[in-house]
Amino acid sequence: MLLLTIMVIGVLFIISFLIFDKDLLAPPTAVALVFLFGGLCCFYNEKNWGLEFSAKSMGLIAAGIIATMLGGIIGVFLSNLSKGGTYSFIHEKTEPQEIYVRWFKTAVVVVFQLVSLYLLVVHVRQVSGYSNWMLAVSRYRSLTAGVNADASDLSTRMSFLTRNMIQLSKMIAVVYAYIVGNNLVASKKKITINWLPVLLYTAMTFMQGDRSNMLRLWIVAMITAYTIHRRAVGWEKSRETKKIIRGMAISIVGVGAIFAGVREIVGRTSGTDPLEYVTFYAGTPTAVLDQLWREPITKPAIFGQRILFYFNQTTTALFGWPGNYNFYYDYFRSPNGTFIGNAPTAFRPAYVEFGLGGFILFFVFCGAFFTYLYCKCRKKRGTNPIDFRLLMYAFISYVFLMYFYSTFFDFLSHVYIKYMIELLLIRWFLVGWQINSKVKVSIGKKSAA
Repeated sequence: MLLLTIMVIGVLFIISFLIFDKDLLAPPTAVALVFLFGGLCCFYNEKNWGLEFSAKSMGLIAAGIIATMLGGIIGVFLSNLSKGGTYSFIHEKTEPQEIYVRWFKTAVVVVFQLVSLYLLVVHVRQVSGYSNWMLAVSRYRSLTAGVNADASDLSTRMSFLTRNMIQLSKMIAVVYAYIVGNNLVASKKKITINWLPVLLYTAMTFMQGDRSNMLRLWIVAMITAYTIHRRAVGWEKSRETKKIIRGMAISIVGVGAIFAGVREIVGRTSGTDPLEYVTFYAGTPTAVLDQLWREPITKPAIFGQRILFYFNQTTTALFGWPGNYNFYYDYFRSPNGTFIGNAPTAFRPAYVEFGLGGFILFFVFCGAFFTYLYCKCRKKRGTNPIDFRLLMYAFISYVFLMYFYSTFFDFLSHVYIKYMIELLLIRWFLVGWQINSKVKVSIGKKSAA
C-alpha cells in the first residue's frame, strides 16, 4: 500500500506540475514533491520499521494534496483579478541585480552577532551546568525544548536582552540568506562575506540543539535564487527545468549531509550512516501518520490546539482566549519495538481538529494563500534590490515545504508583525529604501496554463 501511495503522490505531482506552468516550486507542486520525498524515505525504511501502510493514510495524503491544488488554482485566479480573473501566467523577464552591501555594514552586523553568540554560550553553560560543548547542548535541549521540558521553569529562560539579540540575529541571517540567493544568480558569486551572518546564526541554532532554522535559511536562499533565476530566463522556458533540478538536488544533498554531520554537535547520537539518518527523519512522519489510525481519534479541548497554536497565542495575547497552553505532542511511536518518532505530518492534526470537511477547506485556503503570494512574487516590484514581498514569501515558505513533516504555521502569530518591521529596518540599514537605477524588464509572451 505504501508503494501505491507513492505512485498516487507521483501522479498528483505530475498533474500539479502541468497545471501550474511546469513550475517546480509553485506551492501545490512543491507540496506534492515534499510528500513524494517523505514517502520514498519511508519506503526505504519500511522493512526495518515493520510497517503495514493503510488506505486511510493514502486517502488523507491524497486529499490534502488535491485540496492544496484546488486552492492553488483559486490563488492564480485571485492574483489576476485586475486582468479579469483569468487563469494565466504572466511571463516577464527581469534582469537580476547584484546586491551590494558596504563592508563596514556587514562588519557591524557580524560584531552584533558575535556578541549575541557569546551571550548565548554563557546562558547555555549556566543552564546546563556543563562547559563541554556537546554535553552542554544536549542537556540544554532536554531542559528547554524536549517533550518533558518544563515551560514554567524560570531558571532556564534567557534574559530579555539575550533573547531579543538572538531573535534579531535570525532576521539579519534571513536578509543575508536572501542576498546570498540573489547574488548566486546575479553575479555567480558562491563564496563571499555575505555568508558570514548566515553561518553565525546557524552556529547559534546549533548551540540551542536546533537544526530547523538552518533549514529555514536554506529555504530562503533556495526560493530567492530560484525566483530570481526564473525572472531572468523567463517563466515559460521549460528547458531550464533540468538545470534547476540538478542545482536543487545538489543543494539538498549538501544540506542533508550537514544535517546528519552535526547531529552530535546538537546533542543527538546515532550510529546509523548519513543516508539512513536523513531518511529516518524525512520518512518517519509518514509512518507516524499511519500508526495513529490504530487509536481512537480524540479531538483536543481547544479549537485548533496544534494546527492553530500560534494563532491562538495571538488571540490569547489580544483577548485572553483561549488562554495559555503548551503545544501538545503526540506520543512517540515504536511499531515492533522500532522507534519512529512523533511527528505526524501537517495533515493529521488538521484532520483530527477540523474533521474531513474542515481539513479540506483549511488546505484549500492555505493553497490559495501561498499560491496567490507566489504569483505576485513572480514579477519584480519596486526598485529596491531586496524585493520585500519576495523576502517575506521566501521566509514563510518553510510552512508548506514542511507539510510532509509537521505543522509550522508560526506565520499566523502576531510576532510576525515584529519580524516584518525588523526585516524592513535591516533592509534599510543594508541597502536603503530604494536605488536610483530602474529595474530592467523585457516583456515576454503570455501563455495559458
